Amino acid sequence: MKVTMPNLGSLASIAGKSLLSNLGHEVILPPPNTKRTLDLGVRYAPEYCCLPLKIVLGNFIEALEKGADTIITVGGWGPCRFGYYSEIQRMILKSLGYKFEMISLEVPHGNLIRMLNYINRLRNKKSLPSFIEAFKLAWAKVVTIEELEKEALRVRPRENIKGETSKILKRGLSLIDNTNSIEEIERIKQKTLIDYSKIIEDNEDKDLIKIKLVGEFYVALEPFVNHNIEEKLGYLGVEVERGVSAIPWISSFLKFFRENKLQDIIENAAEPYLAQSVGGEGQSTIGHIVLASENGMDGAIQVIPFTCMPEIVAEIISKKVSDDLNFPVLTLIYDEQTGEEGLVTRLDAFVDLLKMKKFERHLIRR
Repeated sequence: MKVTMPNLGSLASIAGKSLLSNLGHEVILPPPNTKRTLDLGVRYAPEYCCLPLKIVLGNFIEALEKGADTIITVGGWGPCRFGYYSEIQRMILKSLGYKFEMISLEVPHGNLIRMLNYINRLRNKKSLPSFIEAFKLAWAKVVTIEELEKEALRVRPRENIKGETSKILKRGLSLIDNTNSIEEIERIKQKTLIDYSKIIEDNEDKDLIKIKLVGEFYVALEPFVNHNIEEKLGYLGVEVERGVSAIPWISSFLKFFRENKLQDIIENAAEPYLAQSVGGEGQSTIGHIVLASENGMDGAIQVIPFTCMPEIVAEIISKKVSDDLNFPVLTLIYDEQTGEEGLVTRLDAFVDLLKMKKFERHLIRR
């Protein structure tokens, strides 16, 4: 099989590629997201569909153009329309004349037979030990990528030379991409962390604005879609903490083996305002905002694709949370028309607001 998958930050291009190539698949990744990717998706997708569907559709078209014959994507469940987007994409691609197989991975929710079917299709006739080793290596890459990216969020607003953090991160991710050793991954991580520490020696204790980044999974984690919001905030002197992670989503495939205690904490925090799931990350968005306030952060930014029902519900409820807790929340809605300058203006204004509130709190304490 000539396998492809949608872009999602560094996770698909590094960890996903690692897993599939070590299982003997030929991996044909789509090019990095560009305006062409977006234009292709917008041209063929229904207008009402959200931005992630359109860009992922563009990914699939560009990968099929490169010779891929099998698409691996993910599905969902519950009220979120994400659950049937893979079928819409399949129908569109078939209508365009592309010949391919699509494998849509979904959280099994206790269905062990479905989980085993997923594993068998991905195993590619490899032995179970070989599959486990390939998965362990890919998982180590996922965990390390997220650790290094999250540490970069702490370091970037403290760096002595603008852009150094991103350079160090890019170098570390490239080394992780090119190794097949878990021990080497750990060595690369430690070396990258040391490199980070060298560029913040004089600014370690700097009192910064701290913002929780929450919202829809794909928009929060794909830099092309969110217009590199993490970097933009870092260069504004803001320490960002992610409220969205790929690790819990991947772990949810094994949820019937063990409890997800972190998710329980998030849902418990959301319960006074949103007591049940509305699909997607809607309930988690509210829980993270509540927890960010309780943990003394300065504000939260919610990023959502236009027409995303779960996040629209969360946006409405977040206004009540913000009022009750006196905790500023900015919602940014993305579609194909979102412009760079307007986004920067809104971020600048929000950060200025948070700085004023922080200054006022310091005066009161005095």
